[in-house]
Amino acid sequence: MHNIGVFPKLFINASIFLFFSLLLVFPKGYNYGSTALLILSVLFLCYLLYKRVSISTIVKQNKAIFVVTTFYFFVSLFFIFFHGEKINLIDNPLRAFLFLSVIIFVVYNSVKFDFLIYSIPLGAFISGVIALYQYYILNLESAFYSQMKIQSGDMAMSLGLFSFVIAFHLLDINKTKLAVLVIISGIFGILASLLSFARGGWIAFPLVLIFLFALYNSIFSKKTFAITLITILLSFSLLSLNDKVTERVVVIQKQLLAYVGGYKISKVDSVGERLDMWYAGVKALQEHPIFGWGTRGLDVYKKSLVEKGEINSASIGYSHLHNQFIDELAKKGIVGGIAILSIFIVPLYLFYRKAVGQLNKRIKFISILGIVHVLSMIIYCMSQSFLAHNSGNIFYFFVLFLFYAFMVNESAITPE
Repeated sequence: MHNIGVFPKLFINASIFLFFSLLLVFPKGYNYGSTALLILSVLFLCYLLYKRVSISTIVKQNKAIFVVTTFYFFVSLFFIFFHGEKINLIDNPLRAFLFLSVIIFVVYNSVKFDFLIYSIPLGAFISGVIALYQYYILNLESAFYSQMKIQSGDMAMSLGLFSFVIAFHLLDINKTKLAVLVIISGIFGILASLLSFARGGWIAFPLVLIFLFALYNSIFSKKTFAITLITILLSFSLLSLNDKVTERVVVIQKQLLAYVGGYKISKVDSVGERLDMWYAGVKALQEHPIFGWGTRGLDVYKKSLVEKGEINSASIGYSHLHNQFIDELAKKGIVGGIAILSIFIVPLYLFYRKAVGQLNKRIKFISILGIVHVLSMIIYCMSQSFLAHNSGNIFYFFVLFLFYAFMVNESAITPE
């Protein structure tokens, strides 16, 4: 690609630093770096089009990611008109579509991913410090209590998991001391998620960690593996001293058993509410499977289920169903379900194809980062409509396209 000076690379790296370091510092910390890079990327794209500089090569070489994101946007736009929804519901899908310009900007300027290695662990460490301060010093009910704690807790979990990927990569290239520091930062990120008490994201930690050990098994001697695992386990065993953490786990079991047992009182707790919402979503899909109900239609349908005594009235006060996939299926039917699945499955396949059997350590690293991002996001979306919120929408698509663009650059400039 053409080199148009050092400024674009500096701006991209500065935006990455702002995004990850400020992500959980402020209630809308996710906006700063991402918005700055989005604005410049769109302006850069307009400049290229004005100068009649062809970007067709970038688009054609990466058409899968462009196609599924564009499809997701137009499906969302179609259903707004089809169901007579408010036009502002297009904000998040439109932002996702515009974030494609970030791929063009990063790829065109051949920016490398190295700044991520420092920015992500820093963000994880900062999130942990903030969580400890809010919970133990300010005595808040949970970390990120004044923010959306589910969203914040899940993003903190991702920062921690990303840090572990970085640490494994550093071990793979024999930078052991730096890897230890990054692991510590990763633990701070996971700790921040635990202190948010957003339980849905906790499931991602063991599943993704097992996946990472499997992909990076070649770098661990038995001794190194044991030391790493023991360090992580000891760190989290300290949390057993926190009664609220263990209580949250026990409560899940009790609420689930109560709901299954048919006790109506359980349907006003968080687990019961979610199960009610998922039940309503599945029932709604069965009645309108192709195009769904739309937001307002689904609200009416949920009220009818309350009147029939099938779900509790406390479960219908939310604008979404606390499951991204069921929510999309209920509101947009199978067509919407295909659209939402495509923005997860296609990127996951593209990252996986690059990672498996990859001998180039840099390409393998950035590809695994992408896999971890998509996998963890799928897990979050199982108990939360993560993309229904600005924070989740920005976090998923901005980070996804950054990792993807860096993978493209590494594949182009680094011999495999």
